[in-house]
Amino acid sequence: MPDLPGIADGLVRAVRFHRIAPLAHVALRETRPELAALLREDRDSALTHHVRATTSLEAVASVLGDVRWVVFKGPVLSETLHPATGLRSYGDLDLLVAPGDLRTACERVLGAGWQPLATRHDLLNDEVTGELEVGRPGSTLVDLHWSLVLSETMRRRFHVPTAGLLARSTPLTIGSVSARTLDPADTLVHLCHHAAFSAAMRLLHLLDVDQAARRIDDWQAVADRARSWGAVAQVGLVLGRARRVLGTPVPADLDRRLGLSRGFGVLVSTIDAASPTAAVRREASWPRRVARAARPSATRTAAAALRNGLVGAVDRARPARAPESSAAARREDVEAWIAAVEVVSGTASPTR
Repeated sequence: MPDLPGIADGLVRAVRFHRIAPLAHVALRETRPELAALLREDRDSALTHHVRATTSLEAVASVLGDVRWVVFKGPVLSETLHPATGLRSYGDLDLLVAPGDLRTACERVLGAGWQPLATRHDLLNDEVTGELEVGRPGSTLVDLHWSLVLSETMRRRFHVPTAGLLARSTPLTIGSVSARTLDPADTLVHLCHHAAFSAAMRLLHLLDVDQAARRIDDWQAVADRARSWGAVAQVGLVLGRARRVLGTPVPADLDRRLGLSRGFGVLVSTIDAASPTAAVRREASWPRRVARAARPSATRTAAAALRNGLVGAVDRARPARAPESSAAARREDVEAWIAAVEVVSGTASPTR
């Protein structure tokens, strides 16, 4: 790496934006120790957070008892997929339970001292959020999911049954906890889906996808899973972007297996070539718009991206709306949300 004016500041800003500062510290320790030193705090923070998260996972696991659950995202990726174990940047601890077990899981977790961190507006609306965020002093925040898809609007578009995810889950150990997580195909499809709606611009998300893809033995299972979820465009876009940026090995006929049009691949690769991922940090950029608007054909993707851009411009031109209520959710609000989940998931008891 050449010694150019401002390179240290630019490097620190870039790796922090892309959320790979701890990994950059490890990569630079031998060759550029003076640059690595600038990122030592990031490494220490990531490691401390991961230790706290594993301790929190142990506590939640003991409380959930016989409730079936899986852990996914942050600590799983840090332990199993990140090039530097334990140093992946992440925030919350994500757990998934069956909709029919949500009431019991919430009762046990809240009864053990965790408090709901959502607002009343987060819980009491027609979208019936797919998660409840809870926390307690000294612990990592926990997102307790009943669905991987976080709103009714999105669940009408993406079909991701929790029962199948739990049935296919695989065992792993995190710290001292014997747990289960999503199987390899579900993990990769979910990472692509999550990355696409986060704009698929940060190198951390592409690195997650790259590492997950390198562990896939059955690509037809990935294609079939993406089709069943309705997430073929997100999987094709993010894997294509990871291949161009990181050299991720994917089958040459992946787009055909996913049922994507040839024009879709041309559109995405052309936009990525014009605005390389590593250089784009603006919110209003075409790679971001296309990732969030991805549909199985180029025409539908472009139309959705243009429509979203127009809606965004109109919203920005409108007078600011009054902020939504930030009143903290109460136990009765959590109860009302659980009841709504049971209705939309078809698990409501006839006696309730």
